[in-house]
Amino acid sequence: MIHPQNIQQNYPTAQPNYPVRSYAYPVVTPAALMASGLFGMVIGTSSALAENLHHVQDDKMTLAQAAVDSLAKGAGTGVATAVAVGVARSIGGGAFTTLAVTLATATGVGYVLNAVGKRTTKTISASEKKSVSSKGGKK
Repeated sequence: MIHPQNIQQNYPTAQPNYPVRSYAYPVVTPAALMASGLFGMVIGTSSALAENLHHVQDDKMTLAQAAVDSLAKGAGTGVATAVAVGVARSIGGGAFTTLAVTLATATGVGYVLNAVGKRTTKTISASEKKSVSSKGGKK
């Protein structure tokens, strides 16, 4: 019969302690945010331009208007993507958590950007109507 004391003598329980260098990397790097924002901008601009080209074919807008509108929508998509990636990487978690946080954040940022854009458009439209009506009244 093997005695437990003999096993401990032959197999020491203490593990060797090797020095391990650890480096602290930032969870969110500016380069990662810039890359994700640019990627989001490319995807958003492409998607908006594909939709706007149908409006150009139907003579609802000019090609220049389609390009400007597509770039504006693409810029908004890029900002929303960069913010969402930053928040998701800061929080961490599993794949589902990351996806849910990214989706919720991008939706929220997109909603805010659209609300600001609509308010600005209404303000510009109102000022253009005033300037047209004041010019028309002087004639």
